[in-house]
Parts: sequence; C-alpha cells; structure tokens
Amino acid sequence: MKHKTLYIYAVVLILGFNVAGCDKNDNIEVNSDMVEIDGVALQLGGVDLSSGTAATTRATVAGIDYAVNTNEDPTSSFFFLGSNNIREDWKLDFSLYNGNASGSVDGTPYDAASFTAGVYDDTNNTWKPSPDKQLLFPNYFKPHVEAWLYPSTKDAAVATDQSTEEQLIAQDILHRAKSVLPGNATESFGKKLSVQLSHQRAMLNFKFQDIVREDINEVTVKVKVGGTDYTPYSVRAAGVLEYMLILPEATPAATEIIVEYVTVGNDLLLPIEYKHKVNLGITGALGSNNCYCFTLSPKEMTISPVSVINWVTGEPVLGEYVAVTAYPTFKGPKNETYYFYYDNQLTEDGSLNGTPKLQEINFNNDGECTIKPDGRIITHIFKGSDPTMEDWNLYKLDNPIILGNTEKIYIDLETIINTLYP
Repeated sequence: MKHKTLYIYAVVLILGFNVAGCDKNDNIEVNSDMVEIDGVALQLGGVDLSSGTAATTRATVAGIDYAVNTNEDPTSSFFFLGSNNIREDWKLDFSLYNGNASGSVDGTPYDAASFTAGVYDDTNNTWKPSPDKQLLFPNYFKPHVEAWLYPSTKDAAVATDQSTEEQLIAQDILHRAKSVLPGNATESFGKKLSVQLSHQRAMLNFKFQDIVREDINEVTVKVKVGGTDYTPYSVRAAGVLEYMLILPEATPAATEIIVEYVTVGNDLLLPIEYKHKVNLGITGALGSNNCYCFTLSPKEMTISPVSVINWVTGEPVLGEYVAVTAYPTFKGPKNETYYFYYDNQLTEDGSLNGTPKLQEINFNNDGECTIKPDGRIITHIFKGSDPTMEDWNLYKLDNPIILGNTEKIYIDLETIINTLYP
C-alpha cells in the first residue's frame, strides 16, 4: 500500500539575491551577498528524494495489518500537524553547516541561516526565529542540516500516560541528524530546500486477535516497562483492539516489557488478569525510528510474532522475531474426538451473540493431542460438535482447567473425560 513518507520542506521565498561564490574549501567569500529566506515551511510530503517519485510504505507485517503508517496512525505522514493542529505550538531548531571539499563538516552552524526554538506563524504556515530575524542562506556546495521539532524541549522525558491522541503525539519528537542534503534537494536552491525528518523515539504497535473486544476491560490495558506502568493509545473506538506506545529510543532491549490487561467478569466467571512478556529478540537499545509490531491474545502463552520495522517506511529493520510458544499436550481416550470451549467465549462470527466456537481435539493412537489452545481456561468438554442447551449444563467443568503454567504443559484429561462420559 502507498503512504506518504515523512519530509519537511523549507520553502525558500526570495526577496532578492546575488549568489555568493565559494573558494576551493567551499567557504563563503568575504562580502558575498546571501539568499534571503522568509521562514521555514514544514509539511509532510510523499516524494522520495532519491527518485522524485511517491515512496511506497506498508502497514502489513508478516501478513498482519497494523495501524502504523495508515490514516489511523496519529504519528503518520497523514497528520503532520495532528488532526487538531497540535504541532502548531511546537518549536523548531534548524541548523545549517558547511561541508568542506575535504569531507569535513564545520562544527559550528552558520548563524545567519540557523535558529533555535522557532515558532509557527499561521499567517504563512512557516516556522520563524523567535525573536524574528532575516534568514540568510549562503551558497554552500555541500550543505549539512540538522533539525529538531518538539513540543517544549527536545530532552523532555517520555510521558507514561499516552491514552489520547494529543498525549501520544506529544512524545513523537522529530529529528534529522546532521547530514548532507541530497543533490536534488539543492538543485533549485533559490526555490525550495527539502529536508527529511524521522522519529527520534521508538514505538510499540500491538493488537489483540481472536477475541471479542467487549471481553477486555480496556481501562486495564497497561504496558509495564522496567517496572514503570505506561498507558498506551487505543487506535480506534470500535473494531479490533489495537494500541500504540512511544518509548525512549535509548531503552535497553533487555528491559522487561510486559503487556497487562484484565478480562470482563460476569455472574459466572471471575475477571482474569493476563500478563504477556514481550521478547523483542534484539540486543542493544530500541533505537530511533523503529516500530515493534506484534499481536497477542488470551489463547497465546506469549506474544507472536514480533517484527521490527522502520517507523516511517514500514520496511524491515532487523528482520522478524517470533517468540516461540510451547503448546500443551492433552492426554485422553485413544482415537476419539472431543470439543473444548473456553472462558473467552469465542463465537464463529466474532459477535457477542454468535454460535459458540468449539475447538476440535483429536486424540491419536497414543491418546495424545498437542494443539494451540483457543483460550486460557477450559470450561466445557463436549463429545459432539453441536451441544444442546442441556449439554451446556451437563458438561460444564466443576473445576475449569487453567492453561499457561509451565507445569501444565502435559495435561491428563482421561479421568475428567471418563467422569463426564462414563
């Protein structure tokens, strides 16, 4: 699928110029005139600087659709200012450096073309120095640019509550490391200067699958990172339950990350608390501009899969990392078939009132069946695939079977089944 790639455009409004000359070291000649710039206009574009064509990105990872890079993602190129123009109040640090012919780059920015804490001017949709000054751009042959766009300070700590769009975007600091501008970004210096930004921090994008959304108590969904509780952003108000959370890029990958949530209880079932430990499968730190995508469900013992992608383009960064799950083996009557029903009360069509979804269990010649469970707690065991109303009462387990504990990787059901079906 196609999405816009994240860029900013510094639109050069010429008030008058006499292009300056450079010596063999790419230094500006004394007393040369400068190009006068009237502010820096930032926007998200869809042009790949290397080819001049629309950049192709993706939101599908390992066959699963995620919200990252789509119009449901508040941090995507669809919403540079945010749906409520949140970033209009942000500050811009813009620094221009001279790249010498020798390959070295000046360590001090060119003052006449640089500024910090620039403010947004909605009269012409540009960021300007504060206090305002005339920006003068030299005729550098190898200009290097560094830029930061941030709410109040680029060094602010990441907030733990990111439950709203405003709170999520506020953590999404944008940055361009000091680097040379592509050649075609300066071919028409007197018209437009194009500068690409990326996300300074890292993101988690996870979703629930194979569950009824109403079974999850959504206010209980938390992500515990190194012992600190974070409240993630819920992508949509209805439909598949999906979350986003922005974390510091320097967070060590070895830091314990746990997704926690509680199911909704009723008169017959107590609420169940789930804790999924996230195994990213990488070393080092989370890293800037990386997005970690994974799915989880009460039927899983751990998350699977986890994929690392470029937050902007959706392309793989480090490949895909799958958390290996050991599925339980059930022991029962040889060469017989039974049907499990679980506490999550799945239905065939995913609706609240649909036909209950039963899981077929085929015991082999050894009376064993190893299978990925459809839930965490077995509440019923049926001998037929179409139980009657009476069957739902007769074959409900007095002591539901709780899966997921390491000591319950081999579960002997012969006694229970023989008691139910003497």
